[in-house]
Amino acid sequence: MGKRGGKKHMKRIATPKAIPVHDKKAYTWIVKSSPGPHPKKYSMPLAVFMRDIIKIAKTQKEVKKILSNRLVQVDGRIRISEKFPVGLMDVVSIPKSDSNYRIMVDRKGRLFPLEIGKEASSTKLLKIVKKHTLKGAKINVMFHDGKNMIADNHLRVGDSVLVSLPVAKIKNHLKREIGARCLVIEGKHAGILVKLKEIINRAGGKPPEALVQEENGGEFITIADYLFVVDADFKGEAS
Repeated sequence: MGKRGGKKHMKRIATPKAIPVHDKKAYTWIVKSSPGPHPKKYSMPLAVFMRDIIKIAKTQKEVKKILSNRLVQVDGRIRISEKFPVGLMDVVSIPKSDSNYRIMVDRKGRLFPLEIGKEASSTKLLKIVKKHTLKGAKINVMFHDGKNMIADNHLRVGDSVLVSLPVAKIKNHLKREIGARCLVIEGKHAGILVKLKEIINRAGGKPPEALVQEENGGEFITIADYLFVVDADFKGEAS
């Protein structure tokens, strides 16, 4: 009988591009994310984040000890699995050291931790990726990190909302409209903050595209779904 299910391990050389690991040939294996709120292609396990990115642990054994002592929170909730995936806009907090990080994307499409203050760690931006009607004419929206919420019908796919943490309550609605400030999260322009100038609908079932303007004045066209609407105070570009 053949093996069923996916593999429980992953070679370091096959690490997805989104994980900012540079020494891919130094070791054979790397921790593989468990199923969770983000796809494996666009996330990294907590063990990699703690050991290889912010370097608060030297070994996976130390990572497990820190997590088992309930010292790490993701979006305000304690996580104890070293395989739990963290992805774009997630807030990782270590209260004992008063450290807070927001997971962002750089200009090479890789995830990186942006250190933030305690006040900023109490909110999170979510992008609406799906929307449908439930029984009783209730509107359900699904966000990029897997969260679901019953909301008003005025929320549209492509918009963003600012929610509180750990209990997600909408504090602000950011529409994907002309003039909106956006972060490009995929493609060759990933990590750039832009202003939306026009949505271009393509024929033949092709995805809509967007004409955007960089903060330095340059313009380019990208896929509309690559845009993540952010507010005026947002600072997320990699230096």
